[in-house]
Amino acid sequence: MTSRSQHGSALLFTLLVMTAILAVAVAMIRYSALELSASTAGRKQQELVACAEAGRTLLLSKFKLLGAPVTEVLPLNVALDSRTQLAAGHYDGASVVQVSPLPAWAAGPTKPSTANWRIQAQSLGGTPYKVVVHCQVGGDGTPTSGRQLEVEFGIRFGL
Repeated sequence: MTSRSQHGSALLFTLLVMTAILAVAVAMIRYSALELSASTAGRKQQELVACAEAGRTLLLSKFKLLGAPVTEVLPLNVALDSRTQLAAGHYDGASVVQVSPLPAWAAGPTKPSTANWRIQAQSLGGTPYKVVVHCQVGGDGTPTSGRQLEVEFGIRFGL
């Protein structure tokens, strides 16, 4: 027969083990929730970056087709899909010129380069321009809704 002092020790040991297992389970659930939110944020950021890159590529392709001055390119206002809008302008709908000339010294040296960002056009010379592309993903269609990303880049058009 067991002594009276050992009654309930198995119950106490079981409660301690169950508490430890519960603590580990809660920690694992919290960690997986943090990982899920981090991967979702990363996916949304990649979606915005891809949108801005698509806008940059679209504008550069319009430049290649253009025979008139680059500043006459119509501002982008393109729906890439049901949730993604590509537009001219700054965050929150502030008005901005999408393509504007820069001073001649702004684009660096004028000697020919094999860099892929330089575009050839015979009629314009090597003029530097500032280009603004604005992307909005989600939201209700107003300029202040959804996630937004704006990319400004310089090009030397027509070397």
